[in-house]
Amino acid sequence: MKNVASRQALWFLVVGACAALVHFLVLVSIVSVTSITPAWANAMAFLVAFSVSFLGHFYLTFSQSDSSSKYQPWHQSLPFLGKWFASSVAGFIANQALFLLGLNLFGERYYILVWIIVTGVITIMTFALGKFWAFKS
Repeated sequence: MKNVASRQALWFLVVGACAALVHFLVLVSIVSVTSITPAWANAMAFLVAFSVSFLGHFYLTFSQSDSSSKYQPWHQSLPFLGKWFASSVAGFIANQALFLLGLNLFGERYYILVWIIVTGVITIMTFALGKFWAFKS
């Protein structure tokens, strides 16, 4: 049991880091090349990073398959998709609220630092939602 929890925690961090990197790169790219504000760019970046997050957590972190078949057909992920989307949206709402608060307190020029801090805070919440609700079978 401890081994499973350790494996899940490790994969959650790896997948989460990949999704966060995608989110961050999309956020910075949008802000750098468009006139879209960091707040709106953050929402757009969330939608792009969601697919990385869901697929990684479904197939790696909270894998529902037995050891004989690691990868499941995509349609078997559908029951978990709605719950993970709800979990992710809840995390994003909390993220966005804290992001906007940070932007108001420190200014838009610090959007990268604010995003990094907020993302770290929200990570714990999304792990708990994924483990105990979204991917619980």
